[in-house]
Amino acid sequence: MMKNWVFFSLVGLMMFVLVACSGDSNETGNEEGTGNGEQVTIKIWDYLEPGSSSAREQEALIEKYEEENPNITFERTYMPFADLKTKLLQGLGAGDLPDIVVIDNPDHQSFAQAGVFADITSKVEEWGEADQYFEGPMASAMLDDKYYGIPNNSNALAIYYNKTMFEEAGIEEVPTTWEEFRATADKLTNGDIKGFAMSGVKSEEGTFQFLPYLWQSGADLDSFGSEEAKSALSYIQGMVEDGIISSNMINWDQSDVLVQFQTEKAAMMENGPWQIPMLEEDSPDLEWGVFLMPAGEAGTASILGGENWAITANSEVQDEAWEFIKWTQKPEILGPMHELGGRLPSRADVAKDEQYVWAKDEHVKVFMEQLETAKPRAYGTNYPEISTHIQEAIQRAMTGEEVDTIMESTAEEIKALLPE
Repeated sequence: MMKNWVFFSLVGLMMFVLVACSGDSNETGNEEGTGNGEQVTIKIWDYLEPGSSSAREQEALIEKYEEENPNITFERTYMPFADLKTKLLQGLGAGDLPDIVVIDNPDHQSFAQAGVFADITSKVEEWGEADQYFEGPMASAMLDDKYYGIPNNSNALAIYYNKTMFEEAGIEEVPTTWEEFRATADKLTNGDIKGFAMSGVKSEEGTFQFLPYLWQSGADLDSFGSEEAKSALSYIQGMVEDGIISSNMINWDQSDVLVQFQTEKAAMMENGPWQIPMLEEDSPDLEWGVFLMPAGEAGTASILGGENWAITANSEVQDEAWEFIKWTQKPEILGPMHELGGRLPSRADVAKDEQYVWAKDEHVKVFMEQLETAKPRAYGTNYPEISTHIQEAIQRAMTGEEVDTIMESTAEEIKALLPE
């Protein structure tokens, strides 16, 4: 039996609270001294969906920091993932931005270039802990060798599967290749019950879920019109046409995919480690497991995901915002809170700490292994526009348009946007 993620989360959080509450009761605030002084309000925008494990972590961080720093008050605003980028650009033009933004790591550079985020290089260098982070996540928060934020967490995609459905179908081994995966998904498909669920929604979530197959085929964005790239989109399109994947996938985000899996409308799903706490808490009777993404002609590959912290360039409380962000990255804060949120750390020292769930839980360890083959979306400051073209290609393919035409036309659109 795996050690329950929720058990570790609660135990870790209890230990964290006990430690935080111990010591001299006359002391208030943190080591940097933000607990005293005039009242400050820090506004945060994020896309962490209400009720999700990541939102729960965000709420716990804010509550704890406010307790330790009575002069700090947060105003947190949630907005859907697809809306945040639009709101940031509108806010830049209107001079109406928050102080802190939680941003998807592939979007960080483009908004830094647009002038949304503050250059915090001097703060990061004075802090002196940037070298504790994995190279890929930290690079996503930088532009022209300057820091415009810091990474908060990392993740990757893997495959969840319903153990009971596998057993009932007589499937004894998890698939490891595209061919095996499709055959397994086909065997598990029965009418309205689909063998596999993934997101193809017209947002970054759709691109996020598709790119691993592109890389597994041996292609990349600079070869989007190649035969290898066409095979990746054809692979997904074929499963939709054969009823293995629901045609509704073009409307599903990753939370919708989770619901399909939880209600046993899908025997397998592509999703991230942030769903583990939700499965443990909301579907305790569901028998499930996790395995690595299947290998295409170029082997297995996943995608590096995660969020970064950034401070806006026009914020009047940049120092206070930085003290909060810096506090969230203390190992004794970051570890327990990431357990609560179902996230994986971007800090190497925390990732290696054996007290946490990512070193103990058999399912989470699969995601840690998958991170070894997870590629970043390191395609320059035009990446958001590139991603929009990919999303449109997915939508076109899953509604029946011919793959060769889609990939060749999209390749031309992408070509001019790639960094030289």
